[in-house]
Amino acid sequence: MPRRASLIAYFAIGFGAGVGKVISRRHKLLFGPLAGMAALVALASPAAAQNTGQAAAGAGWYVGAGGGANWGSTLGQEGWNRENYCYPDAACFNQDPIPSVSGYRWRYDIDLDAGAGFEGFAGRRFGRTRLELAIAVQRNDANQQFTGITYFDGAPILPRPGGTVESNSRAYVDEFNAQSLMLNAYYDYPGAWGRVTPYLGVGLGIASLELAGVHFSSDYRDPAGETYDPPLSFYNSTQNADFRETRFKWGVYAGADYPMATGLLLGIKLSYSGAGDFEDTGAYETHPFHIQDPDFMNTTRLSGPRAFTLAVTLKYLIAQ
Repeated sequence: MPRRASLIAYFAIGFGAGVGKVISRRHKLLFGPLAGMAALVALASPAAAQNTGQAAAGAGWYVGAGGGANWGSTLGQEGWNRENYCYPDAACFNQDPIPSVSGYRWRYDIDLDAGAGFEGFAGRRFGRTRLELAIAVQRNDANQQFTGITYFDGAPILPRPGGTVESNSRAYVDEFNAQSLMLNAYYDYPGAWGRVTPYLGVGLGIASLELAGVHFSSDYRDPAGETYDPPLSFYNSTQNADFRETRFKWGVYAGADYPMATGLLLGIKLSYSGAGDFEDTGAYETHPFHIQDPDFMNTTRLSGPRAFTLAVTLKYLIAQ
């Protein structure tokens, strides 16, 4: 196999393996082989073995892939439900009769650790301009920080005067994932830095966003041993869910390419991208309100993610 073809094949295999490790299991079969497929198409094309004057002049098709690190913004998470129970650690529990409430709102901050980002792309050059279709994946481990809870109407939840009931709540999330399909436009500046060609670009597309491994559970106990009717275990609740939504995504790019061999460009690319707020509903596994509504749900809204990605890219120019 020629040296250039070997480089592309090795890069494609490595890229596909990296994607398979980073993305969620349900997307591995779709996204893992994409970079390898794109490079194999280039290798199989009869035109790929030719180097014409048109390609050298900056016109023609290309394929490529890239991978690197990304740094995501902190996501704001707000959730709410419309249950009407007053809980035994709240001030309303001392009233007789115990009043109904309007529901609850809770808030968290989701901190995203530095993660990995990969993309595979194919495009066409028109002189100094390029149009490109790209598929990208992003994964970040996530940490959830509780910031507050109120009744649904925003009123504060006051503690029960003289109450001895203790609540134990646990909440966490596993990771944030994003898969996107983007249409990008670039403008190249050949000769600006000698053999290095810098470029700028913008993009618009759609993204599948996922906050995975969302867990919440709460239970109640009274160290004083007081009895309750219904018992404290009646108020326990548990939820395990993945929140998913599809939103528009935008991106701005800056980078540079360096020719390693005929038709083969090694580059570096800095991206800043964002997507809109997204919202999803989730069911509880256990909840006291199931007595009234077995399909009782809550709603979660997350602020639109923003991310910087720094990637190393490899492009293969298909001569025309």
